[in-house]
Amino acid sequence: MTSIYVLEVLCYIKKYKGDLKHNCETHEHNTRSKYDLHTQSRNTSLLQNSVLHMGVRLYKRLPLKIKKFDNFNQFRKEVKLMMLNNLFYTLKEFLQAKIA
Repeated sequence: MTSIYVLEVLCYIKKYKGDLKHNCETHEHNTRSKYDLHTQSRNTSLLQNSVLHMGVRLYKRLPLKIKKFDNFNQFRKEVKLMMLNNLFYTLKEFLQAKIA
């Protein structure tokens, strides 16, 4: 069930990524992660577990080769293949995994 959730949330983020802020839009610092999606700190567990906040955290964990796909169907196929090769039973496992 977790793998299906991760797949759907990642597809949602990919589809609406243009509407989300990147780190370079929130500060002027020249950092390694300036082109990553920006996550705002949240004080409540309800907001921390929201689809947008969790989706950005999950998207950041994807390998760069998967993030680079412009075609949505190809992106979905690659994420699905990655999820089949690495079965995750919790979100914590996915967030801590070394995915290549």
